[in-house]
Amino acid sequence: MCGIYGVAGRYAAGDLALARMMDARLVHRGPDERGLHESPLALQGMRRLSIIDLASGDQPISNEAGDRWVTLNGEIYNYRELRAELEIRGHRFRTQSDTEVVLAGYEAFGDSVVDRLRGMYAFAICDERRGRVVLARDRIGKKPLYYHLRAGRLVYASELKALLADAGISRQIDRRALWHYLTFKNVPSPLSIFSSVRTLPPGHLAVFCEGDLAVREYWRPAFGGAAEIGEEEAAERLIEILREAVRLRVLASDVPVGAYLSGGLDSSLIATLMVELGGARLKTFSLGYADRPAHKSDIDFARLMAQRLGTEHHELIVSIDDIADGLPAVVRAFDEPFAGTISSFWLSRAIAAHVKVALSGDGADELFGSYADHRMAAVVAHLRSSGTRSAADFGSFAEARDLALRAAEEPDHLWRTRFAAFTDAQKRDLLAEDYSGIESSADLLAPLYRDARGDLVNATLEVDCRTLLPDQVLTYVDRLSMAHSLEVRAPFLDHRLIEFAGSLPGRMKVDVGRTKAVLKLAARRYLPAEIIDRKKEGFV
Repeated sequence: MCGIYGVAGRYAAGDLALARMMDARLVHRGPDERGLHESPLALQGMRRLSIIDLASGDQPISNEAGDRWVTLNGEIYNYRELRAELEIRGHRFRTQSDTEVVLAGYEAFGDSVVDRLRGMYAFAICDERRGRVVLARDRIGKKPLYYHLRAGRLVYASELKALLADAGISRQIDRRALWHYLTFKNVPSPLSIFSSVRTLPPGHLAVFCEGDLAVREYWRPAFGGAAEIGEEEAAERLIEILREAVRLRVLASDVPVGAYLSGGLDSSLIATLMVELGGARLKTFSLGYADRPAHKSDIDFARLMAQRLGTEHHELIVSIDDIADGLPAVVRAFDEPFAGTISSFWLSRAIAAHVKVALSGDGADELFGSYADHRMAAVVAHLRSSGTRSAADFGSFAEARDLALRAAEEPDHLWRTRFAAFTDAQKRDLLAEDYSGIESSADLLAPLYRDARGDLVNATLEVDCRTLLPDQVLTYVDRLSMAHSLEVRAPFLDHRLIEFAGSLPGRMKVDVGRTKAVLKLAARRYLPAEIIDRKKEGFV
């Protein structure tokens, strides 16, 4: 795990000083080591948080000929299997690092190496032999990568603050980004808040060659729901894939691994599977509030699970003063407007005092459905196909029937934005400038719904996995954990589990009156009913 940065194409001697400034702005992502490679093609640097191959895994790493170099932010969980395959092909390794495996895979398979990687990553390969720089981001967008392209010069980095070390990059606000931020509570990819900077989207690869940048998609989540399988069999298969995902994320580390434990279904199941693997006594961590809101009981359920599993449990209690005092650091972590969850900043700081790596339950909501828009999708689908209008037909929206009935008459991309923040009309009232030339925020979602091939629940899950999940959820997970040099791994977001979840019909996940159905069925053999059936509170 680390932060990466670089300058490619037409760079001058002064860019070496720029590289040092970019390095200094990413220290929090990798406090253990630094590295920089300079060639006629590019400057390529990184900050390293040592987790795999502590002794010889420093970056950048070169091939045997010294004409290809790689920097990697993230972890490749199947690197041992890939390494064995590449050794059979004749490749000889000098380290035990997963980073070297990425470079060897590029030499063997070219750009399609991304199809073979199972992990979370953003990497940069400087290919001096072919005169190109290759950037790639993992399938679902767990690790970030920003870039600026101007006049044959490419600057890239893991965080905006590093890019802005370059005084030549304009700070002009992107009006589209601001407009859509006020609806979605995050800047949607590939935009950034600055008009001159873009984000490499999840599941995309970019090739910089002779001053031009070509960006292409290599993977996207698909929720077609075409699998012909019963719920019991689906639950068994789900646990099988999830157990393997947990195993890979625990084993791919040369340092101890802990776990977030909120007391909810998702984190409790991950912690249970970690304990099942055995090894050292698991360290678990939960967050509570000094003046607890009446609806917040996470810490009680987390304590119950910790006692049940026999973990070494740590609790952090934060006050409103702690939150107020920490807000400047939270702002620094994001670099651009953000209105999602920030609670994990304080918990991540506490966890980092004990371990460098922690597993979380992130992604289960987006794969198996629990949010208001997922529940509305089930209700809307039911209302459109049924002539009945009893209270049972509205599920959790029984007290908001007018909202559900209106949604059933609207295009899906339009009712979906009713679960966002400001409407377009409200934004026009709020903003002093004229934003009439910018498309409706709902229009950003329209092509995503058109792309979706599954039922309405699956279509809404797919849209969230392409927008909300990478642009908001995984953004706060990455920035607020890496602010404390903590790596967070999310087994639910293993791409094989994403693909399996996408193959299941929507009714196995969300139906009128139930959520996460197949996941709850799978969890009942591991977790007590009070954990599975408790009302979702959310980590806010």
